[in-house]
Amino acid sequence: MPGLPESMLWADVLRLLVFDARNYWRCQQGQSLHADGYYLEQAFDDLVRCGPMIRHCCSFLDLDADWISEEFIRWCEQAG
Repeated sequence: MPGLPESMLWADVLRLLVFDARNYWRCQQGQSLHADGYYLEQAFDDLVRCGPMIRHCCSFLDLDADWISEEFIRWCEQAG
């Protein structure tokens, strides 16, 4: 299947973006290269606001960035 390695790479980027945003919400340390509070906060803000980073990742994966953002917000509300 053409583009499979690239799709897997973008899926990992999206996974790390959500991981960092979730860790920011939970006040945990991130796993990414720049896992200090600033970068975690940037991931969180982008995901909540459906910003350019999440939209860029989703465009390569044919995913609905708005839906992912809404589901993340719903998770935050439930996780407290």
